[in-house]
Amino acid sequence: MSVKGSTALVRLAGNPGCEILGAMVMQEGTEKRFYEQVVGEPYDREFGERQSSKRRGAQFESNAYAGDARLLREALSPVVGLDPDDIRVRNLTDDHPGTKDDARIARLNMTRSILAQSINGGICPHIIVQPQLLIPTSPGPRPYFFIAPDLLVWSARLGCYLPGDLKSFIVRENEVAKGDLARVRLQLGAQVLALRHEYHRIDPAIAVAPKGLLIFSRPNGLRPHAPRIEDLGGAVEAIRIGIAAFLRHRERIDRLRAGAAPYTVATDLDPHFQESCLASCVMARWCRQRIAECTADLGDAAREVLGDVELSRLTGLMSGAIMPADERERVIAERLRILDQDIARVA
Repeated sequence: MSVKGSTALVRLAGNPGCEILGAMVMQEGTEKRFYEQVVGEPYDREFGERQSSKRRGAQFESNAYAGDARLLREALSPVVGLDPDDIRVRNLTDDHPGTKDDARIARLNMTRSILAQSINGGICPHIIVQPQLLIPTSPGPRPYFFIAPDLLVWSARLGCYLPGDLKSFIVRENEVAKGDLARVRLQLGAQVLALRHEYHRIDPAIAVAPKGLLIFSRPNGLRPHAPRIEDLGGAVEAIRIGIAAFLRHRERIDRLRAGAAPYTVATDLDPHFQESCLASCVMARWCRQRIAECTADLGDAAREVLGDVELSRLTGLMSGAIMPADERERVIAERLRILDQDIARVA
């Protein structure tokens, strides 16, 4: 799995304090390769999307795009405001397939051309399949992020395109688990920011609403549900925070590495281990070992309540061997003593 594009921004939005993640985003190659370079041995656990999920996702997309995207045209007809037979579709991978940078750049130029034509009143597709967008950062390593929505869909009501993603989660009644929904909303948030950038290249006055489309799979037949239009104000702001975190981490990593690969300074960087890392990051165990004597190792709630401090200091505060440095530590010390007494009584 590669930490690039919207995936990188989603991860940074979820853990903006982690400099290790910043180095992973800067480094070429996959997460597993980064782990091997830092730890010195291969990653020995399963990680990433399951092959069965990849196959289901590929089949869902194939079904949706078949017959000039007939199923998509039917599902998106209310959004576009036209009969399915009147909806125009353009699949950019027909012209430039693949994931290499040259194919991405070619699709980016095609997407920009279509957006410009739509602003100038030209005849354009109502559904753009596999468009390519860009979020610039600033000069330096990784000066931009390629952002690739599954779709751009013309909204008759808004008078502009909306980003859209196909998700092969099999859901009933068009409802999805909160955890899955949070992640895909962040992906759409990155797509909204990228679409704003592309529109503003043409005309800075164009307003792009913080909205996007999610299309999930029905339980039977991998057919699309009716699209969900998501309000993405919070997701867009979270992605902005992720971008700011990347720029902050990049500046420090650049100072430390002095031209070497980012992984070479991993031991000098500050991890920000949190519980979600265990399910989302190959570096979770390595980072957890580095904070093993701190409150973060006890879980997110412990760090939030007690602060990010060494456990030995908490022990000293509880026993009275260490004097509190401030009012907050005084309160924590008192609560820890009360908790210790309660445990002793129960025991």
